[in-house]
Amino acid sequence: MKLERWVRAFLSSALAFCISFGSVGCLVSAFELSLASYPGLVLTCLSASLLCGLVLSGKRGGLALLLLAGLLMGYLRRRGEAVQQLGQLLYRISYVYDRAYHWGYLKLADSAWDAGVADLPMAVLGCAIAASAAWEICRGKSGMVAILLAVLPLCACLVVTDTTPEEVYLFLLLLGLIELVLTARVRMHSCVQGCRLMFMTILPTVAALGLLFWMIPQAGYVSHAEQIRNTLLQYVRKAPEVATSLPETPLQTVQSQEPQSVNLASLGSRFPSSAAVMKVTADTGGTLYLRGRDYDVYNGTGWETTLHRTEKFTAPEQNLGLVTVETVSPFQQIYLPYYPEENFSLVGGRLENTGLYQSYTCTRMGFAQDLPVLLSAAENTRGPYNEERYLALPEQTRDRARAILTQLSLSGQTVTDRAQEVADYVRSSARYDLQTQRMPEGEGDFALWFLEQADRGYCVHFATAAVVLLRTAGIEARYVSGYMVRAGVGETVTVTGEHAHAWAEYYEPALGLWLVLEATPSAGEETPEQTVPEMTTMPTVPSSSAPGAQTTPQQQEQPQQSEQPKPEPSRKWMALFWVLPALAGAAATIQGQRVLRLTRGRRGQKNGPANAQALARWREAVLLAKLLKQPVPEGLETLAQKAKFSQHTLTAEELLVFESYLRGARRKLARQPWYRRLVYQYGYALF
Repeated sequence: MKLERWVRAFLSSALAFCISFGSVGCLVSAFELSLASYPGLVLTCLSASLLCGLVLSGKRGGLALLLLAGLLMGYLRRRGEAVQQLGQLLYRISYVYDRAYHWGYLKLADSAWDAGVADLPMAVLGCAIAASAAWEICRGKSGMVAILLAVLPLCACLVVTDTTPEEVYLFLLLLGLIELVLTARVRMHSCVQGCRLMFMTILPTVAALGLLFWMIPQAGYVSHAEQIRNTLLQYVRKAPEVATSLPETPLQTVQSQEPQSVNLASLGSRFPSSAAVMKVTADTGGTLYLRGRDYDVYNGTGWETTLHRTEKFTAPEQNLGLVTVETVSPFQQIYLPYYPEENFSLVGGRLENTGLYQSYTCTRMGFAQDLPVLLSAAENTRGPYNEERYLALPEQTRDRARAILTQLSLSGQTVTDRAQEVADYVRSSARYDLQTQRMPEGEGDFALWFLEQADRGYCVHFATAAVVLLRTAGIEARYVSGYMVRAGVGETVTVTGEHAHAWAEYYEPALGLWLVLEATPSAGEETPEQTVPEMTTMPTVPSSSAPGAQTTPQQQEQPQQSEQPKPEPSRKWMALFWVLPALAGAAATIQGQRVLRLTRGRRGQKNGPANAQALARWREAVLLAKLLKQPVPEGLETLAQKAKFSQHTLTAEELLVFESYLRGARRKLARQPWYRRLVYQYGYALF
C-alpha cells in the first residue's frame, strides 16, 4: 500500500509539473515577460508540484494544502511587490490586447514593454495549476478544473500575439493535458488503476508528441487568426441588428512594435493585414519611408538589435515641410521619416515612444541637390562610421559571399555607386512574390540560400541579402524595418499592414549619413533597372522602378490583383484548423450522447413497469457477460423471456435477481483491464 501511495505521489507530481510549468512558460514566452530569476520560477513550479503530490496522496492532504495556501498568501501580502508586479503584468497584457482590439488598457507602469518583472504572479499561477492538477489525480477527479486553469493562459497568448509559445513549454503542457484526459475515466473509477494506466501511456504519448512536433515544426507555423477573425467579423457585419454598431474598417491585428529580433528561418508565405496602422500627412509628396527599427547583428538565421547602443539620427540641410503621424493606438516606438530636423537619439535602433503618443509631427529634412551632384561636390570625406558591428558577419557567410562579389566585380568610384551595384544584383536575383517557401532546415544562412537557390522572395529576403553583400564589400550597413508609403502633397494616407516594409541602410562617408538602399523589386518585375530619383521628393531613396515608370508602394510591396492574386491561406493549415475543432466536437458529442443514454438506461432500470425494468437490466447483463467472457445464468434469461413475451408481471423479488447479478458482475469488471471497462462505459450507452 505504501508503494502505491509513493507511485501515485510521484506520477501526480510529474504530471502537475508538466502542466503548471508548461502553462506558465507559454504565457511568459508569448508575451515576452521579464523574469528576475528564470531558475527560480522553474524551482517554484517543481517544488509546488512535489509538495502537492506528496501532501494530497495522504488522507488529510486537502486540509494541509489549504494551510500551505494560507501561509503562501500571507507571505505574498507581506511582500508588497507582489501586487505591483501583478498590476504591471495586467498592464502588459491589456496593452497587447488594446493594440489588436482597441479596448483600452490599464496604464500601471511607465512603459508596457518595460513594466518590470513578473516572477511572483507567474509563481502563484504555477502553484495554483500544480495544486489543481495534483488534486484531480490524487482524488480521482475528472481533471476539468486543472485543464481549464492550464488552458486559459495558453488561450490568452494565442488570441492576439503573432509569436507562438516556445516549443518546450507547449510540449510539456500538451503532454500533461493528454495524460490527464486519457486517464480521466479510469482514474475516477479507481485512482490506483488510473495511475497504472498513466504509467503505461506516458512513453507512447511522449513519442507521439515528439513525432508531431518533428513533422510539424514550430518554425513552419502560419497564424491564420487574423483571416479567421476577419471572416467572422464580415459575417457579423451582415447582421442588421449589429451592423450599425461596428466600425467601417474591420478590426484586425496590426504590428504596433518592431520586435527585438527577426527570425528569418521561420519566414514563409506572407499574408499582409489590411488593418489601419496609422495616418500620415506630408507637406512634400513622394515616397515616404517611416523608420521603425534597425538591426545590427546578423547570425545567419536572423537579425537582432543591440539594445543599449545609442546613435544620433542626423538631418540634411533642406526643409521639406512637416510630416504628421497619427497612429491607431500608442505604439512602442516613434516612426521617423528620413530625415527629422530634430537631432533624435536612437536607443537600440529606434526612438522609443516613452510618452505613449498617438499623434506627433516633425519637420522633414532633405537634400538641396540630387545625390550624385552632392557626392561629386563633396570635398572632404567624413570617414567611416567606425562601428565594427556594421561590418560583422559569420565567417562562413563572409567566405561564401566573397565568391559572389568576385563574380559581381564592383567597379563604382564611391560607396553609393558600389551600393547601387549591389542593389541591382540583389534585385535581379529573384522575383517578388509573397508566397515564398521557408528556408530548408539544412541551410545555415538565409541570405546566401536566397541568393544561390531561391527564385522568389519579398522585402525581408532582398534587404537581408543586400546588407550581407554590402558588409562583405566593406560597406557599413544594417537592416531596417518600418513602413513605406507614397503620399501626395498635403494628402493624408492611411497606412495599413500591407505597407510594412524592410530595406537596407548603408553609411555614406562622404556625407556622414545613413542612406536608404532599396533592393526589393516591384511586384511582377523580372529584370528591373536602377535609376536615381528626384531628391527633393525622395531625399535619400534610390528608386526600384524601371526608367520612366511611376511605382506606387502597393506595387512595390504587394502583387497586383490583375497579375498575381492575393495568396490564400495554405489549404493544409486551414484543413488542420477545421479538423481539430471537428475532432473536439466529435469527442464532445460522443461523451454527451453517452451520458444521455446512460442516464436514460439507468432510469429505465428503476422507473416504469416491472417488465420494462427487467428488460433494461437484461440488456446490461448481456453486455457484462460478454465482457467477463461468461454465460448469462439460465434463470436470468428465463425471467427476461417471461418479461418480454408473457402477460405475467414480474414481482419485486424477481427484479432483485437481475439486480443481484448486475452488482456482482460490476464488481468483477472493476478488476478487469482498463480497456474492457471503457468498452462497458461506452458500449452500454449504445443500448
